[in-house]
Amino acid sequence: MSVADIFADRRKFISRLRFEDHGANIVQFNKPFSEQVALIDALRSPEVKTVVVLKPRQIGISTANCADTFWETFTARKPIRTLVAADHSKTTKSLFGKFLGFYETLPKTVKDMNPFRINRVDKTLISQRTGALIDHMTARGDTHGRGWTYQRLVAEELAFWGNAEEVWAGLRSTLHDGPDSKVIIVSTPNGPGDFYHQRVMAALEAERQGDPTTRFIFSRWSDHGTYRREPPEGWEPMEEEYQLARQHDLDLHQLYWRHEMVYGVEGIGERRFRREYPLTVEDGFIVLEGCWFDVDYLTEVYNSLGRQRRGERRIYREPELDMDYVVGADPSWCTGGDYAVACVMDEYGRQCAVLSMKEGGEDLFAERVADLARYYHKARVLCEANTGGAGRVVIRHLVREGIPIWKGPANKDWTTSKGNKEQAYSFARQLVNADAFELVDHSTISELMHIREVSGKIEGQDGYHDDHADAFILACWALRTCPGFDGRPKHSRHRGPRRRHPMNIIRSAVHQ
Repeated sequence: MSVADIFADRRKFISRLRFEDHGANIVQFNKPFSEQVALIDALRSPEVKTVVVLKPRQIGISTANCADTFWETFTARKPIRTLVAADHSKTTKSLFGKFLGFYETLPKTVKDMNPFRINRVDKTLISQRTGALIDHMTARGDTHGRGWTYQRLVAEELAFWGNAEEVWAGLRSTLHDGPDSKVIIVSTPNGPGDFYHQRVMAALEAERQGDPTTRFIFSRWSDHGTYRREPPEGWEPMEEEYQLARQHDLDLHQLYWRHEMVYGVEGIGERRFRREYPLTVEDGFIVLEGCWFDVDYLTEVYNSLGRQRRGERRIYREPELDMDYVVGADPSWCTGGDYAVACVMDEYGRQCAVLSMKEGGEDLFAERVADLARYYHKARVLCEANTGGAGRVVIRHLVREGIPIWKGPANKDWTTSKGNKEQAYSFARQLVNADAFELVDHSTISELMHIREVSGKIEGQDGYHDDHADAFILACWALRTCPGFDGRPKHSRHRGPRRRHPMNIIRSAVHQ
């Protein structure tokens, strides 16, 4: 294989790079982990402009990202400039060291093909042939680049930046939009509501809407082979650990490593562990204080779901004969701000479908709610009708379409007030926490997990909307007058062989 062929193939070039591993050994990058491959594949796509990575600590994602950036820079035929911004000077030094290691361990013949000028003080690597550049800096409040225009921006550990939003605005202004532009965000989560969390939610929403320019990559700690530990003879997991093992297909060695990380002498506690070593996206942003619903239960439900459905209309359960349905609708003007959401529930308390729109106008939302209600045997719709909102427009459209409308006392539409919102949320909380509903929509569950009561107001916190949650709550309230609904769990997730002794399953799985 010729050198030109290797230069032209991203994977072949990267696989020949050498770097220092955690044991200070110089190794070749020819056995990447699956999450490293996923990142490199995402960066290889020319239509992907934004990549957001949520990772546990120390799994080599930054090494893969640096390797890809080095390939982009070394093989470029024009002055592509990359700015690498990190949370701390130590991180900046470490990342610069990775690039320096890649370059210095290249064969001399390859080095001579494109010699780099290295400035260890400014932490820059510049191609003397093309002017392609890798620049480094530590993100601070006064960070605004070095006067250059960059095509690529790499944000390392964004969740730990000080004044992240301000710094991001300064750095983003130095980025040139064009065919070579790319933004790569790599971080371990640091709790809910920060700027990194907002970027994660934006990336998830972009993917859900089918945006090909955005890629979200999530890596579980359990996918990383080094997070294992031999358990001592006779050790048995606790019941909640056993349930976690079943849910996430963990073996005994993974479970014991987690146990020591959480409860061991040098353990960091469960809350911090879940943030720094997440098994799900939600683990990294979990909050327990003041939450309205049972977050542990909702987390378990969320973790049990399959791949997140995409699109505005998400059908989870087809309509059945002789089944009653209701629709809860939280409308908006659909002008790009708040979501307009409709949630379909059946008489068994099962979430059957969700419609969520952000654009297109209230008339289009009303038309699609009507279509959804007709699809579920002309389900009755409980639509919020607050003064000044889009609800009254939606209700008038539904009436014209012959869709049954939920009415309250004195034949009035639902208008949300301080009193009845608490009443509806309280009703739903009792049933959700009692496992009386079957929840299947990721967005709905995510929002419910972040509903909190603050200063007497029940609403989404930590940067989360509450439109999906409100639509679900309205559907629950409408179920009160649904003939077949009695509020008892007909589908409980906690029935069956779930309570078998932990070791009966785990040990047999280990020794298979």
